[in-house]
Order: sequence, then structure tokens, then C-alpha cells
Amino acid sequence: MDIGNRKLKQSHAGGPPKGAVLFVMLLAAVMILAIAAFRVAANSTKPEPSSGKVTQAPTPSPDALVRGEEKTTAILERVDAQTKTLQVYSVEEKQVLWLTYTSATNIVDKYGKAIVAGQLLPGDILTVEYDKKSSSAYFVGISTEIWEHPYQTGLAVSSEREMVTVGDRNFMYSDALHVYNGTSAVELSYILGQDSVTLRGIGSEVYVIMVERGHGYLTLKEGQDYVGGSILINSQYITQITSDMILTLKEGKCEVTVENDGLKATLEAMIVRDQTTVLDLTEYVRVPDPVGSVTFKIQPAGAMLFINDQNTFYGEPVELDYGVYNIRVESGGYVSYSGTLRVDSAAPEFAVSLPEAVVEDTGNMGDNGTGSGTGTEENSGSSGSGNTGSFGNGGDSVDNSSDNTQNDDGSYRTDDDHSIIIYSDDEVEIYLDGDYMGVTEEGKAEFEKFLGTFELELVRGEETKSYVIQVDDDGEDFIFRRYFED
Repeated sequence: MDIGNRKLKQSHAGGPPKGAVLFVMLLAAVMILAIAAFRVAANSTKPEPSSGKVTQAPTPSPDALVRGEEKTTAILERVDAQTKTLQVYSVEEKQVLWLTYTSATNIVDKYGKAIVAGQLLPGDILTVEYDKKSSSAYFVGISTEIWEHPYQTGLAVSSEREMVTVGDRNFMYSDALHVYNGTSAVELSYILGQDSVTLRGIGSEVYVIMVERGHGYLTLKEGQDYVGGSILINSQYITQITSDMILTLKEGKCEVTVENDGLKATLEAMIVRDQTTVLDLTEYVRVPDPVGSVTFKIQPAGAMLFINDQNTFYGEPVELDYGVYNIRVESGGYVSYSGTLRVDSAAPEFAVSLPEAVVEDTGNMGDNGTGSGTGTEENSGSSGSGNTGSFGNGGDSVDNSSDNTQNDDGSYRTDDDHSIIIYSDDEVEIYLDGDYMGVTEEGKAEFEKFLGTFELELVRGEETKSYVIQVDDDGEDFIFRRYFED
């Protein structure tokens, strides 16, 4: 029995009691359940906010965008304050974007200082962050990467190389280039070398060109007296003046000098961008001499008027500068008139009535015959003496058998030292008593001076004019004038 008890005691001493094992297993199970319960609680509950309200967290959709996911460099084209929209051109995307903005949109200048959308201007180069799905702008700021060259002149463009040059600097450009004249978009070709511009870009590319000081146009009014002369702008020669000249000049105030043939005028002009300035030279033209429009009333109809020995048409008023003129009026078969005309008013009248030449029985009144003629100038009378041959109109046959005009053999006597001179239209045939005497050349014909009374015929085409003339032995040429254009 003692041996059995010893074996029993030894078996208890060799391992843990069964109750201890069960206790440990129960403790482990409790710990596992506690951890599982904690995880469930963590996933299904949320601490209450300070307001006491419980807000359900949103469930994100697979295509939801993160705020500020899209970022681009853009050129501002327009700000619409009513719709709170920015119209920009994305340089990277090469397209126009319309982005809305709100009071929550962060808008800053190039120094990072907050500004409002209305302070942005077309041509600003921006860094923009926006929600592509809603087209909402989160951040709009003037780019800190841009360079700027203000107020440059002499801009040169190479369209083949897509390059602009100003001074010694070259810049490339692309379809993203925006050119502004004020707030209006213009073509690159609008810019002239004399224009002042500001260039903006990033790296080696220019994105924006702003016209700071453009150009306008200048033309002259009443500048006819200066045509052919020169025009100077700010004392520098520009060009020769033409009748329809339009100059392209830099905007702003300038001094304009025009001169020609002793005339000179200097005026100030204001050139306005894209407008035409008219420079009025009315006060600086040559003052013309005063002119009178003279109305001549002459009898007989068709008589010729000579003013200072120039054959003058007087079917309408004749414009003459103020002054004194020699007047002569002649007509076949009438005593000529010689006198003077003084023009000293705007519309004077001058009247002349020629008396008919009287042929005496002896028929000796010829080239030196005298008669009376009257001329009136504005109701003042004057008289003159004729010094042309006398002749009368008529178509009857002429008796040329007078002893003092024919030789014994019946031939006409002649004055070998003088001539009969006929003035008429060009290419008028001349017949004397039916005999052909020649044709006028350049309005004149001259042939031998026959003495006596003759029938003179002037023929032009189908028109014929007939006159009876008396040619005397007076020691002078016999002169006769008659024109078909009477």
C-alpha cells in the first residue's frame, strides 16, 4: 500500500493540475474575444463632433477627383464678373478653358498677395489649379516663372522661323502666342517697328506681346499748295508730299512742318492710336490774286475778241485777275475796236458794238480806212479806230471792171510788196471770185495781194461762207479774220 501511495504522489508531482490548464485556456479565449470586439467597435463607431451632431462620412466613388488634381500654365483671355468665369488658354493643353471661381478660390498676384479676379488683365500668364470635372478653379495666381521685357521698340518678326527679335534677344513663338492692342486681340502683323511693346514668356518662348504705344495716321487738308514739297515730323524728314498722302506715325504729340516753293507752316498734331488725324492747312495756303468774272456783250455776233493779243472765247464769263488789259474786237465788214479793260470787281460787264464799214463810191477805203467803234466797261464809254480792210457781206455778183483795179489787158492789179492774209479754222479752202487760192494751215493762209473788189469764199467740208471784200492799194497787207466756230 505504501508503494501505491508513492506512485500516486509521484504522478501528481510530474505535471500541472488539470484545473490550471483549463484556466489558462479560458483566459486566452477571453482575450481573443476582447480583441475581436474592439476591432468591430472601431470599424462601426465614430467619435461624436463637438457640435453634438453625428455626420455620416461620404462614400468615395471610384472616379472622384482630388482637389487641385489638374494644374496648368494658362494665358488669361477674359474675366466675366457677372458669371464669375475665367476664360483662359491652357499652354499645355493647347485649348481654351472656361473655369468658374468663387470667394473660396485663392487668387494671388506674382508676389503671392491676395487679389480679386477683377484685378487680373488679359495677357496675364497664370498658374491655375482646377477640378477638371466641375471646371472649378481652386487656385489662380500670376506665374512666378515668367520673364517680362517692357516697352521695347523695333520688334522684328520671322514668320518662317516662328521667331521674334527685339534688340539682341531672340524668342520663339507658337500657336499659343497672344497679341493684345489694349484689351483687344490683334494679329502679330499689326505691330510695326515703331510701336512700343511688352513681351512676356517662359524660358525661350514668348507667350504674350502687349502693345503699349501704338500708331495712328496723319493726312493733310487743303494741302494742294504743298504737293511736291516735304513734310518733317519733329524736325526729321519723312517724305515728299503727295495729293492723297496718309502717313503712319507713332501715337502721341508731334510737331509737323510742311514746306514747298516759299511756303512753310509748322503745326502741332496729336496722333491717336488706330485713328486718322487731319491737319488743316487752310490758313497756310497761298492766297490767290483776286479774280473777276467778266461778261462780254459784243455786236455783231461772231466778232473776235482779243485780250492782250490772245484770241479769247467769250460765250461765257471770262475769269481775269484784277488788273488792266488791252482789248481788241474785230469782225469782217465792221470797223475794229481797240481799248482797255480794267478788272477791279467780282463780276464786271464789258460791251462793244462795232459799226459797219462803209464802202465809198471811189472804193478806196481799205486796210487803212478808219471808222468809229464803241466799247463800254461798266457803263463807261470809250472809242477806238479800226485798222483792217473794209468789206461787206453779200452774195451778189461783183463787177471788177473798175479802171483803178484792173490793168489795160483786163488782169487784176497787184501789190507785189504785200499780201492778202486770211485767218480762219484749220484746213479751210479759199476761193477769190471762184478761183482756188489755197488752204489755211494752222489757221492761216497768205497769197498775192490782188487789188479790187472780190467775192471771197471760205469752204470747210460742206459749209461755205461768202463775203464781199475791197482790197485797196494802201501799202499794207490786207488781213481778214473769220471763223466757222462763230
